[in-house]
Amino acid sequence: MSKLLNLSLKKMIVFAVTVLVCSIPVYYVIFTKLWQMELDEHHIILTDEAGREDSYLIIVILTGLTVLFLVLLLVGFILLNRSISKRLWKPFYHSLEKIRHFDLNQREKPSFEATEIDEFKALNQSLDKLIGSSIAAYNQQKEFADNASHELQTPLAIVQSKLELLMQNQSLTTEQYAIIEETLKALSRVTRINKNLLLLTKIENSQYMDRATIDLSALLEETIHTFTPFAQSKDLELSSAIPPGITLEGNRILVEIVLNNLITNAIRYCTPQGGITVNLSPGKLVIANSGLEKLRQEQLFKRFGTTSSTKPGTGLGLALVKQISQRYGWEVRYRFENNCHYFTLAFQS
Repeated sequence: MSKLLNLSLKKMIVFAVTVLVCSIPVYYVIFTKLWQMELDEHHIILTDEAGREDSYLIIVILTGLTVLFLVLLLVGFILLNRSISKRLWKPFYHSLEKIRHFDLNQREKPSFEATEIDEFKALNQSLDKLIGSSIAAYNQQKEFADNASHELQTPLAIVQSKLELLMQNQSLTTEQYAIIEETLKALSRVTRINKNLLLLTKIENSQYMDRATIDLSALLEETIHTFTPFAQSKDLELSSAIPPGITLEGNRILVEIVLNNLITNAIRYCTPQGGITVNLSPGKLVIANSGLEKLRQEQLFKRFGTTSSTKPGTGLGLALVKQISQRYGWEVRYRFENNCHYFTLAFQS
């Protein structure tokens, strides 16, 4: 809005200057004739030199007075315009600030300031209705996902146990065994998705409210020790640079999830016989792994987002990292350069 007001002000200044330039010759002609009439009426005769001096004096006086009045008018207009605009647009800026700080995850409906301006009143009513509908739709979708994830736990566990019992049957052929094994793999992926959805629900419902000072250096060392055999089985080199004594505030379970998901993601998208490095410093954790192509950044932290066409995952691991990072005010970033993926977690130590 300030750009629009500045543009209008510039146009007015250009218009005023144009009027000033055009008015000076008109004023000069009119005042010259009036001055000559006064001289004729009193039978006063001036020499050519005196007439020129009077003409120059008239031009200077007229120009000075016109510029003075123009400056006074412009200053008055600017001050009046700012005062009126500030009062007039105050409800708009208040509503804009409310919308900027609105977070659908918190499901808190913003309250808009009452105004006597009909246009802004209609705008606030429309925004209130739109936000209310969005919150209601979000709650319905979330409730459905929560209930579905919870109810799926038991049947998934039953199906998995029945398939595992079936695999122990000695009469199975090789083909039947392979089919059951593929089914168990698919079922395992569904189970992981279900568990991650339940975890996201718990995080959104603030079920991990407790905070503690966590020795991030020690926890990261434990996590790397756990994942080293997994990396070695894929012929990957996992190295780290972790100075002792670096801490951060948070829930230990959630911090473990962030570390596990970031390292799992690095192993999944690492090139064959590639390398993974984990570097920790005060306030920053960088996990890098070799890669062939950049991940789809617009899908990277979305739920069920497909970041790579060659190695699809559940699409919830990095979404969990993002959700937990937002909860604690951390910042997670991704970049790809020199055939290497870099995930950076910035935090307050």
